[in-house]
Amino acid sequence: MIEFNLISLIGVSYLGIMIAYDFTPIQSAKQKFIQLYPNIISSQLDILLNCPKCVSFWLGLALYTDLIHAAVAGLTGHLLSHLLDRIKVWYE
Repeated sequence: MIEFNLISLIGVSYLGIMIAYDFTPIQSAKQKFIQLYPNIISSQLDILLNCPKCVSFWLGLALYTDLIHAAVAGLTGHLLSHLLDRIKVWYE
């Protein structure tokens, strides 16, 4: 369990974004992990592991062991993901 403060919250949220789609080296391993399961489970895992809000929430729940802190981490992950998408569109 880690201490809940602003820096750790942003870090956990960005780690969720990196696991979901930003960090390229783990994406192929993540897809192989998803394909190990039957179709019904793999479709749900695909949704779960490619959603930055979901990954940030579950990562926050695992690290903070508190539902409210995990919900704030999920919301922050969603907001950071939206901000990063807007920045990418602006630079194109």
